[in-house]
Amino acid sequence: MLNKKRTIIVVVSMCAAMVLFSASVTLGKRPSSTASAPPLVVKAAVPSFERDRDTLIDREFERRAHIKFDWIQFPVTEYMKRVKQLLTTSGDKPDIFVINKEMVQRFGPQGLLLDLRPYLNQMPNLQRWMEKYPQIYDSIVSEDGKLYGIDGFNTYGQMPIGYLLREDIFYRNGMLLPKTFDELYDSLKQLKQIYPDSKPISNRWGPDHLLDNFFMAYHTQSGIYFNNDDMTFKFGPIEPNFKKAVELARKFYEAKLIDPDFSTDSDAQFFENITKGKTFALFGEYFTEMDGWVEKGKKQDPLFSLKAVQPPITENGLQALLPVQYANSQGDWVIAVNAHSNHTDELIRLLDYQYSDEMMELTNWGIEGETFKWVNGERKYAVKLQTKLNSTGTVTPEQLGVDGRTGIWPPYDQDAEYARKWGAVGLEGQRIYNDNVGRIGFFAGPTVSFNQDEMIEITKVMTPLNKFRTEKLIKFVTGELTMDTDWNYFQEELEKLGVRRVLDLYRAKYAKLPDERKKLNTVIK
Repeated sequence: MLNKKRTIIVVVSMCAAMVLFSASVTLGKRPSSTASAPPLVVKAAVPSFERDRDTLIDREFERRAHIKFDWIQFPVTEYMKRVKQLLTTSGDKPDIFVINKEMVQRFGPQGLLLDLRPYLNQMPNLQRWMEKYPQIYDSIVSEDGKLYGIDGFNTYGQMPIGYLLREDIFYRNGMLLPKTFDELYDSLKQLKQIYPDSKPISNRWGPDHLLDNFFMAYHTQSGIYFNNDDMTFKFGPIEPNFKKAVELARKFYEAKLIDPDFSTDSDAQFFENITKGKTFALFGEYFTEMDGWVEKGKKQDPLFSLKAVQPPITENGLQALLPVQYANSQGDWVIAVNAHSNHTDELIRLLDYQYSDEMMELTNWGIEGETFKWVNGERKYAVKLQTKLNSTGTVTPEQLGVDGRTGIWPPYDQDAEYARKWGAVGLEGQRIYNDNVGRIGFFAGPTVSFNQDEMIEITKVMTPLNKFRTEKLIKFVTGELTMDTDWNYFQEELEKLGVRRVLDLYRAKYAKLPDERKKLNTVIK
């Protein structure tokens, strides 16, 4: 975190900067340009988001910034792999690009990335957000004070996933919605007898997606994580509670309550299980998808309904936790500038302009009178925009570029997303979880940074370890391995793979943090 002395310097510098740069950029104002001068051409690498980059908002963004983008785009699912290849091969590199923290720590010290810290006094809009969310700085700054990127962020955080139940199925069969895992187990066993072809608990995205919810029910995780109670880094699989979590998952699986294909099911199969009435409970699923599932489910069963419920309680009194999505991306999406670009000053002004009220409104809401209007002090999308709450709209937000994805990963307005992508059912579930974040949130903990040699060491240990752990956990849950002799062997192998050394690295880095950064951040707004 920026210390008090630096904060004072920054405030003074900001005042000076706002005078010096008044001809180029100030808070909420666009960079000035000469009408006759052609726009600067900037080569930029970003995720594609499967939409055209020549929408109404894209063109308006370029007009206001007086910049023409030469886009390099890759699909979101393979973006980080492809951009890493782009940066490691010979040839021209983009002027500005989105990467992740691992690449920041790798390419920054190699001289590829521009250190942005000396330019912060020229970025008053960014400074405004860093004062609100210091983690934007803390997540990326290196041990020696270099800032090789800007962490992407939303206007505020949320708890995006939770426990969802087919409430109509429970009520139709004379059952109350369960509040504990024991009650859930008993209820699903009865439902399995009533609906023998059902798959009471379905899953997608691989085994970890489901199993992580069992681990978090016992306040642990499947890898190295920050324990919110002890305020220290721990390795979940060697903790006693981790074994209890595996035993609980095994209990549900043995009763045929978990889809036998839970580790391999595709999205399509998962959706079919939900919408065709085969699944009654979902762990750690996204509220934003609830309305779509309900709409499709009602076509099969008019009584179909989904409800978000508070996380269940384990036999030892622990209420299950779920991960908090902070305002900042925790280094998953970082904007970086090519240190060898010929347009450094222009890129700095462009970056800061993205954090202005004007450009955040443009990229998230669009143009007043065209895509949104003000109603009682709040922005409302125009009726022509098709949203979950306005299905009669004639054009999608993506077709107009009103989706927060114009520019180089600008701040994402969470209120705009709720208005654009969420329906009434999902919003209610989101409210329940956000209102209880202090009690049911699993907080990520302080960010620690590693140098390149340490990253290599961690990767050499954790890559094979994670593969070994997942393979064994599937077998424990499905009964191929026993929970006594085989579990002891599992523990011995984890030790041999070197996890203690990695855990020591995390703890040593945490110990070096200034006291103000050792605190748990429990604020999402």
